[in-house]
Amino acid sequence: MKKLLILLLFTNSIFSQNDNKIFDEAFKAYYDFNYGVALKFFEQIKNSDKIDQKDKSISKFYIADCLLNLDQLDGAAIEFEEFIQENFVSDLKSIAYYKLGVIYNKKNEFRKARDRFFTLINNFPYTEFYGSALYWIAESYNSENKFADAEDYFKEAITNKRTNQFYVNSIYSLAQVYEKTNEFKKAIVLYDEILTYYNKSELSPLAEFRIGICYFNLNDYDNAILELSDNQINLLDEEKQNEAKYFLAVSHARLNEFFDANEILLQLINNSSNKDFVNRALFSKAWIDFQQNKYKDAFVVFDSLYKTSTDSIKILSLYWSGECQRYLGNSKKAEEIFQKFLTDYPEHRLASKAQFSRGVVFANESNSKVAEESLQSAVLSNDIQTKLKALILLGELRLNNKLYAEAKKYFTDAKNIKAANQDLIYRINLGLGVTNYFLKNYSDAENNLEYIIKNDKSFESDKVNFYLAEVYFYQGKYVAALKHYNLVKSNDKLINRQTLLGKAYSYFNSKDFRNAIEIFSDYINRFPNDKNISEIKLRLADSYYGSKNFGKAAALYQQIFSNDKNLDNDLAYYQFGQALFKSGKSENAINIFEELQVKFPKSKYVDESQYVIGWIHFQQNKFDDAISSYKTLLSKYPNTDLRPIVEYSIGDSYFNKGSYDSSIVYYSRVIEGYPNSQYIFDAVNGIQYSYVALNQPEKAISFIDEFISNNPNSKFSDQIYFKKGDLYYSLENYNQAINSYKDFINHYPKSNLVANAYYWIGKSASNLKNYDEAISNFSSSRSLALKNDIGISSTVELVNIYFEKNQFNDAYKILEETIAANSSSNRIPELLFLRGKTEVKLGSIDDAIATFEQVANFYNSSIYSAKSKVEIGKIELSRNNYDKAELYLREVAEKNLDDLGAEAQYNLGMVYFNQNKIEEAITHFVRTRSVFAAYDEWYTKSLLRLGDCFIKLNDKKQAREMFRAVLIRHSNDSYADEAKKKMKGL
Repeated sequence: MKKLLILLLFTNSIFSQNDNKIFDEAFKAYYDFNYGVALKFFEQIKNSDKIDQKDKSISKFYIADCLLNLDQLDGAAIEFEEFIQENFVSDLKSIAYYKLGVIYNKKNEFRKARDRFFTLINNFPYTEFYGSALYWIAESYNSENKFADAEDYFKEAITNKRTNQFYVNSIYSLAQVYEKTNEFKKAIVLYDEILTYYNKSELSPLAEFRIGICYFNLNDYDNAILELSDNQINLLDEEKQNEAKYFLAVSHARLNEFFDANEILLQLINNSSNKDFVNRALFSKAWIDFQQNKYKDAFVVFDSLYKTSTDSIKILSLYWSGECQRYLGNSKKAEEIFQKFLTDYPEHRLASKAQFSRGVVFANESNSKVAEESLQSAVLSNDIQTKLKALILLGELRLNNKLYAEAKKYFTDAKNIKAANQDLIYRINLGLGVTNYFLKNYSDAENNLEYIIKNDKSFESDKVNFYLAEVYFYQGKYVAALKHYNLVKSNDKLINRQTLLGKAYSYFNSKDFRNAIEIFSDYINRFPNDKNISEIKLRLADSYYGSKNFGKAAALYQQIFSNDKNLDNDLAYYQFGQALFKSGKSENAINIFEELQVKFPKSKYVDESQYVIGWIHFQQNKFDDAISSYKTLLSKYPNTDLRPIVEYSIGDSYFNKGSYDSSIVYYSRVIEGYPNSQYIFDAVNGIQYSYVALNQPEKAISFIDEFISNNPNSKFSDQIYFKKGDLYYSLENYNQAINSYKDFINHYPKSNLVANAYYWIGKSASNLKNYDEAISNFSSSRSLALKNDIGISSTVELVNIYFEKNQFNDAYKILEETIAANSSSNRIPELLFLRGKTEVKLGSIDDAIATFEQVANFYNSSIYSAKSKVEIGKIELSRNNYDKAELYLREVAEKNLDDLGAEAQYNLGMVYFNQNKIEEAITHFVRTRSVFAAYDEWYTKSLLRLGDCFIKLNDKKQAREMFRAVLIRHSNDSYADEAKKKMKGL
């Protein structure tokens, strides 16, 4: 109707009043859409001699328009072209250009169409057809697949909405351009604009349909289903509705919603009259059956479509029928179908896939030669996915044939191709991971396999975890290996077997012998016929040995060597002897060590075996036999690396049998012959103790001075020199000890033992009651080693001195400094306990309780936890908080049988005594006397308190007995004084 409205604007002004009757007839027919009748009248006007030239020209325009409406495009084009040529100036000229453009568009003469439209918009920039002309220009580019130009002009057309009678079409067509350029999200935005603002447009249902298709192409099948199920789809014609339902079905299928997909496809198959469309639906239904592993059902349909179809469905059906036979295991039939496909359709896009599938068939049939040929052909495919699959399978074939370098090349070639399919990327990495594992490229293998784990833990999880565990195992990362072995839950018997063995060796190598024993035992029970069973049993025996279960280790070694006389394992034989020795079978051990030297004369354990024989004799206090065995070692194996320890051990043997002169001779040999060996320090100690035993300590000192003089560069010189001070300290010659330690500091000012020297000067001075010098040296030790054990010990000694001098603030200060510097030290509970004691002395009772509770609660395994509980109990007792006191004291008294338990038990008695609960108090004091009799302080105090209890009960006889019991143990001290005083009071 818009065309008529446009032309009506001109009807009153175009023609003159001449021959109005014929004009009336012509226009009446024209506006009644009787273009054939109108055409005759306009031709009469054009050919009439009575009509002036201007009116004839106008008639020519309408003749062209009638021909256009009668779809006589060629005639219309000629008339419009002539009209334009003949009328330089005319109000109808812009319309003629526009209609010519439309005609040429319809005739697919797009260059001519654009030429007319460009003339129109350039010469008539204010024409009411400006926007419409832009739309048709865009459509012409779109038809020629010149999408960039089409996009630009559609956008221009949309911008010129006022003069564009195809505004909604412009939006729709621009969306179509975006679909063609795979810019589906942009297309969706434009289609959605039509649905939102122009939902009454005839294009609205089509826009709904296209949104669904866009989501389908974006693989967003949920949204595709949502859009394709919209009620607007029902407004489409039957063909489009069927198309929408088809894509709706396929969307369900892609989401594995096969039931819904099948329902829709069956409806289309039963209701559609279009055979080609029905074949498409049948093909899709067969494909769904294939995805559901219904290969027989799928084959029936594919085979039928191949035989009855004539279009692309025929070709596709042939290929998929081959795939059905391949998955059914009918290799021969599958190969025939794929061969026919390749023969009939060698250039088809699926040809390379057929080559690949054919390769798979022959690979499964172990026909590697033909498989190789087919797969190499598939590698040449332009289809990336087929190319990748072929490279992967070629790599796997090489891997199976243990051609690891070639396998790696194929997997690497595949990895260098950018793949969109994530499963293929994982399979490439799995192939590379396994290949690199066999090539011992463990770091690369780890990266390949970890990539899979990181991105998808479910992909081939058993294989990935097994090989990753193996990779970690061979890198010595046994904890990581065990983690992945434990994740293997395979049905593959070989993988499960290797996994079990891998776990056993991982535990063994990480020295977790308890678990190694369990897994090795399980493996041996399940696979007793393993070709390496003797080796595995040896590792089980080694595990028993490592767990110090020497009895079982020895029994198993005995069984292994008895069953396999030819077993050649000197280490196992050596450990057999050790196990016998450590399980108490010393004589048997000696026999095994002697046999080892005969059976394995070139073993590196022969000299060690002889040494252990000597050591066994030494442990049995058979020092003469030990000396003989050690000397045998030196004569049989003169080049042994054990010579330093052997001579030292001979010295120890002489020392223990009381032959101190002889011991000094052998200790001296170690010192003189091996001044840098690890036994030098022990040898020096041995000489010292020997001289002391001979009551010749001055010779020990002289010996040290002589050693230092002869070996000034020995790495042990400072440690040995330090022994001078230790010797004097052990002899309680504290003044000489102080001088020696000071002399040490002067000789070795950079030694690591300087802080120790200051500490022992402090200890020596403290023993001499020279507290000022003690404080000075303990402070020096702290300043040098505040974060070391010797520094902490110096702090403890200083605290004790400050307690003696009642300098509790000084004690608190150094404790705080030391605690702050050693937050992770094992001695923190001790330091906190001392801080609590200091806080008590300072009167900060609440702070003290908080500190003791910190120790009690957070360091439960430390002795200071129990000590802190006793201190809290005593504090609560002094505050008459008897329930709290009892709670802390009872726990320690019941769990500890040492002096701490005795103290807690005594104070528990005092809890009841102070409450005048005398019977209960007697019970607890009696327990102190009977259970903790070895601890005199608390035993005696309990006797005194028992006497007090009996006094309260007016049982003077029993009270007198308690006090007499005190006097039996203590005749002249404070306890005796108290007992005597109480007896006089009776």
